[in-house]
Amino acid sequence: MASIGHIAVGMAAARAYDPDRPPRWSSMALWSALSLLPDIDVVGFLRGVPYGAPWGHRGATHSLTLAVVGGIVTGLAARSSWLGTRDSGLGARWFKRPMLQTIAFATIVLASHGLLDTMTDGGLGAGLLWPFDLTRYFAPWRPIPVAPIGLDFFTLDGATVALSELLLFLPLWLFAFRLRQRAVAVAVWLIALWLIGSPDPFRERILGVALREDTVFAKGYSEKAFRSVAVGDDEDVVRRSLGEPFGESWFFPPKGFTFQSAMEVSAAALPHGCFGVRLNEGIVEETHEPDLCGALGLATGASRADVRRLLGSPSESCAEYSVSPHRGHFRMRMVCFLHGRVEAVFRRWI
Repeated sequence: MASIGHIAVGMAAARAYDPDRPPRWSSMALWSALSLLPDIDVVGFLRGVPYGAPWGHRGATHSLTLAVVGGIVTGLAARSSWLGTRDSGLGARWFKRPMLQTIAFATIVLASHGLLDTMTDGGLGAGLLWPFDLTRYFAPWRPIPVAPIGLDFFTLDGATVALSELLLFLPLWLFAFRLRQRAVAVAVWLIALWLIGSPDPFRERILGVALREDTVFAKGYSEKAFRSVAVGDDEDVVRRSLGEPFGESWFFPPKGFTFQSAMEVSAAALPHGCFGVRLNEGIVEETHEPDLCGALGLATGASRADVRRLLGSPSESCAEYSVSPHRGHFRMRMVCFLHGRVEAVFRRWI
């Protein structure tokens, strides 16, 4: 997420916490900061913590367990703090807030972060049940586009994601600011929700016209078959149903490394070796380290069979079933597999 939705949750919480009085900006800022707090795990990127590790991004800090712990800590702190400052004749004053009310609100706000992240269309899911279960979960419905990381956020793609979140969370903004013309705003929200999150083919055609779509699908591909793919499905069954992909990325983890998925680690963190190849219509067009792959006899132009003969079967792969010949807006359709099972499904406009 682009964090706009999390901020909207915090601002709505500030309004609901004391509905009889307009919330101060300081209160909105504090509740929004609390809503964003689980993303403190991004500090782990600077320390080399793998994305998919228990304490990696969207891991432990996004769990319901730490939401409860954080809610209790916030409630205890609010007994002698300023989370709920009110306006009086003398201006903002210090006072104690109801501890149980603060615990409940803080827990809900913190828990909402991980739950909302399960509704994004990318990443590895959220570790909601840590430490009892390290599984990363996704929601059945994932209308929230995942945000580009780093400076890539300040691109057209990043701006589109930000606008999408503004529209998706419009009801919370309306509640937080008690804006007028709610009927019109709600109508706009319903239309935006349909445009952003619906898999309706008619909606796809509308967006295609508006964005001047430039999508070409792989031979044998069908939207009906793609919509039926789910995390955990058998790789062979999915590949047979979707046909031959345009492009594929294959990953062969180095021996001795504890991570399983290439999504857990950056390429810079890998040791030297021939660990990855990129194929286009079954032919190698790029290798992770050309010199080392070449020493094994693997170079661009090699066939898929050559890769399997030299490196074996990949533990992880991603298959792309759509492309944009002229690099315009297109419907990305991609499935990633890990150890013979579907790891992630990507269905979004690019």
